[in-house]
Amino acid sequence: MNEETFLDAAENGDIDTVQQGLEEGLDVNTSDEHQRTALMKAAKHGHLDIVQLLIEEGAEVNSRDNRGTSALYWASSNGHHDIVQLLINNHSDVDVMDDRGWSAKDQAGSHNYKDIVHLLEEAG
Repeated sequence: MNEETFLDAAENGDIDTVQQGLEEGLDVNTSDEHQRTALMKAAKHGHLDIVQLLIEEGAEVNSRDNRGTSALYWASSNGHHDIVQLLINNHSDVDVMDDRGWSAKDQAGSHNYKDIVHLLEEAG
């Protein structure tokens, strides 16, 4: 399996293919041309099971893409409360800002995800 297939599987919620890629030795922190990792892609699209698997396999929760966004940022901006909580529990940096100066909390607030804003405030 190649890295693109692995990253696509994480984005599309295909846990079996993600698991296969890990078993074949793909780097859990591999990224695409924008430095987006499988963890970021799974977090953005709400695939909690894949996020959990990737964290268990050693995914770097504080990796940032070429815009400065992290998995926590993506989960927060898309309203994935359970993933936000999981990332916080695994020491995700809640204060990281993207290249515009926005944090995960700012992004969640802009979408009126009050429960996520509250989680991030408690963690920060």
